[in-house]
Amino acid sequence: MNIRKAACLAGLIATAAHAQGVPPVATAQGKIQGKSEGDTTAFLGIPYAAPPVGALRWQPPQPVTPWQGVRPATQPGAACMQTPPEKGPEAALRHQPMSEDCLTLNVWQPRHPTANPLPVMVWIHGGAFRIGAASLPLYNGAALAAQGAVIVSLNYRLGIFGTFAHPALGKDGGNNYGLLDQIAALKWVKQNIAAFGGDPNNVTVWGESAGGASVAYLMTSPLAAGLFNKAIMQSGAIDLPEASRPQAEAIFTQALAKAAAPTAQVLRVQPAPTAQALRALPAAQLLALPLPRSATMPFIDGRTLTQHTRDAFAEGHYHRVPLLIGSNDDEAGFFPPQWSASVPARLGEAAWQQARQLTDGYGSGQDALRAAQIATDKFATVNTRALANASAQHGQPTWRYYFRYLPASQRTTQPGAIHTAEIPYVFGTLNTEGTPDAASQALSRELMARWLAFARTGAPNPAGLGAWPPYQPPGQGIWQIGKAGSGAIAEPAPARLDFLEAQKQFRMN
Repeated sequence: MNIRKAACLAGLIATAAHAQGVPPVATAQGKIQGKSEGDTTAFLGIPYAAPPVGALRWQPPQPVTPWQGVRPATQPGAACMQTPPEKGPEAALRHQPMSEDCLTLNVWQPRHPTANPLPVMVWIHGGAFRIGAASLPLYNGAALAAQGAVIVSLNYRLGIFGTFAHPALGKDGGNNYGLLDQIAALKWVKQNIAAFGGDPNNVTVWGESAGGASVAYLMTSPLAAGLFNKAIMQSGAIDLPEASRPQAEAIFTQALAKAAAPTAQVLRVQPAPTAQALRALPAAQLLALPLPRSATMPFIDGRTLTQHTRDAFAEGHYHRVPLLIGSNDDEAGFFPPQWSASVPARLGEAAWQQARQLTDGYGSGQDALRAAQIATDKFATVNTRALANASAQHGQPTWRYYFRYLPASQRTTQPGAIHTAEIPYVFGTLNTEGTPDAASQALSRELMARWLAFARTGAPNPAGLGAWPPYQPPGQGIWQIGKAGSGAIAEPAPARLDFLEAQKQFRMN
């Protein structure tokens, strides 16, 4: 027996041993068997829709074909097609399975569920709608589930596979395929989660960055009505271009016309490609198309999305549920320096000179950090405030936070908490990034308790912790999470936010 076969056999034996004693769960599609993971049982790689391949590429997700017997659910599914970065958490996906056949989800339940149904939290990962996967260790739901919830994470189509507009494809089913995948996953939860001890009538949809934007889109999508009961947006990338259908079709048509020779040969672009020709293109060629970064972000397709997000919230055209929403104080620190360095040019000289007078660069007086503070606010704070204001004004319980915590080891090198910094605290996965200090561990326990309390009751106020007040526009009752502890504050820089809000042509996406 060669080394590879021996390793494979050893892995299968270990997986089987791990699953022993874990009873199968019957879903509407068939029985699955998970594995023990900490104080939870994990069910990984569960298909929630048919593989979107061949004729199903760029189609709304279709039902799973039921299976016979017991299907193993002990390994996460393949990541959706993407070009992973060289750095950051998503870099690990360069060495993991990747496929168009990727519409799977993961479920964690406490090892000993209670007699009463548990709250359900459905996580939607970020990654600019281009990268990411539910399988990243940062998003492991075991620690959170062990505290008394059922945690679900899901993959959804990304990049050109997740958003694609072309006259040959039509528009009847909608063209934001990644959002349609998320809706299909929520329908799967509604149908199946009771079998895992979850309450299908107490579902919180929850995400960060593009995942936070996804939550906003789901709150405004007519197709998501009745699928969730609460919402959490962490650093939501809400200020996206949200192109019209004609704009989106023009961008993709131009990219196909400029495609490299192998793609053009398959398409036979004289005079126009057919849906069949488009679906025949190899995935690698599609990933290589010369598309602007914003092209594969959701657009107003008339089905999944019918209105710009900010407008829909302002006018009350959204699913009104309790909302927990917030952002971090140095979102820009996550991105390459040239991103925030572009602020003066994006704003224009006159507006930049006004804006720089409204910030001190995190106390440094440096223009580079002034630009970072402005980029952070335009990217996240301004839009977080706008959606929180709309939610509260429409009478919904609204809770807004501002995450400023830095562990002691980072306080001399970083001005604030960067984009994504809060995620491991909420998931209880700080150990994926090193050995956390005692203060960070304590904060993680607090945030896990608050997020779970919100999922249970609609208020992030578990017994034994300080009272987080509801948010009141225009900026009262913000829950600051910082190195000196947590507590309610007023809006830290309302004049700067008001000024940036007025710069309608200034965008950081």
